[in-house]
Amino acid sequence: MKVLVTLGNRMNDDGTLSNAMLDRLNKTLEVENDYDKVIVTGGIANPKAGVAEGDKMCEWLVEHGVNPDKILVENRSLTTKENAKYTAQILAEIGVNEITLLSSAYHIDRWYLNPSKLFKKYAKVTIAGTIKA
Repeated sequence: MKVLVTLGNRMNDDGTLSNAMLDRLNKTLEVENDYDKVIVTGGIANPKAGVAEGDKMCEWLVEHGVNPDKILVENRSLTTKENAKYTAQILAEIGVNEITLLSSAYHIDRWYLNPSKLFKKYAKVTIAGTIKA
C-alpha cells in the first residue's frame, strides 16, 4: 500500500488555512492519485483558530474531489515530533511500513527536527521519498 503523509501547518488565527498549508494541499491534489491512502496531520496548534489542522485539511481535500474513504486524519499533534508519533499509530493500524512525506521545502529540509528523521524514529518506516510544496 502506498501512503502519502501530508504534514499540517499552523492555521491562521481566524481558522482559515495558511498559505503554506494551501501549497501543501494543492501539491497533495496533484499527486494523490499515485497513492492508496493520504494521511493528513495536525491538531489545534493555534488555539485562536480553534480547529485541528488535520480535520481542516481533510475537509479541504474532500471539497476538492478527494474520496473521503482515501483520507486518514491525525488531529492530535501540536508539533512535527507529535505528527510522527501519532501518525505512527495510524500506520501500525493499517500495516504500512513505507511512506512518502509531503511538506514545504523549508520544513522537509531543516536540519533540526527533520521530519524524515522523526518519522523513521517513531513510525519505523522507510521514507520512500519526500515531496516539497
